[in-house]
Amino acid sequence: MDHRDSEKIIRLAREGKQISKIWEEDFPNYDYWEIYVEVHAAGERSSLGIKRMITGRLNKLQTVNGTEREEIIQEIDDLVSHLYSRYKESQKKLDEIRGIIGG
Repeated sequence: MDHRDSEKIIRLAREGKQISKIWEEDFPNYDYWEIYVEVHAAGERSSLGIKRMITGRLNKLQTVNGTEREEIIQEIDDLVSHLYSRYKESQKKLDEIRGIIGG
């Protein structure tokens, strides 16, 4: 995979675009799994993926106790923090864009 394509794929995932949309709309010449691996190798996840992970962990909380419960709560906290930091980055970019276009 070309380095520029890799950077763009990672940037789009960081901005919250779903991997399937990146594949369909931006990089149909690559296989879905190539894009998936590129995103995950960079430590990125789509917002939808994180939402699904949080939902899964919340559902699992109903069936576990003790140490495992505390681990899941910490993981949920980390995922929410990740979403929040991505949101703040997106807001900053939007503000910059608005400043450029005068809106």
